[in-house]
Amino acid sequence: MKTKIFTAALLSLPFIIMAQPNDLAHSEIGMGISDTYNSSFEQLAAGGMSASGNSSVIVQRGNSNIAVTRQVGNGNRSNVTQFNNDNTAYVNQRGNGNSSDVTQSGSDNTAVIEQLGNSSSASIDQKDFGNTAVILQRGGRSVTQISQSGTDRSAGVVQNSSGMAIRVTQR
Repeated sequence: MKTKIFTAALLSLPFIIMAQPNDLAHSEIGMGISDTYNSSFEQLAAGGMSASGNSSVIVQRGNSNIAVTRQVGNGNRSNVTQFNNDNTAYVNQRGNGNSSDVTQSGSDNTAVIEQLGNSSSASIDQKDFGNTAVILQRGGRSVTQISQSGTDRSAGVVQNSSGMAIRVTQR
């Protein structure tokens, strides 16, 4: 699953950033208003932006984490924070004024956020091991929150209309 998501994301991005623990930049790479920080070995972060006023911040601590963000439109904001090992996050924002937050602490977690529209907000917070969360927002002015802790939990939300609010909590 991670390989398929990652491969699809790589094909749609204009550049890739890789950091190693002993490089001269101390594994910190910043490009324009996209900021990436990787503090351990075998981290992969990629970001692509088209238009203006978009921002993406990726922070990774641990091993073998993958984070990919893609933003097309204006005024989109994305934050991805990953702790521990083998976490994957993919964020795709098309539209204007969208915001997303992914926080993964634990290992082997997967998060996907796809926002197609304007002024929507999505957040995924996953703790522990083996959790998967997917948010797909089409339309505008929608809010979605997924919070999971435990082992091998799965949650998916699809919003095909504007002005919806959904919260999913699993413990």
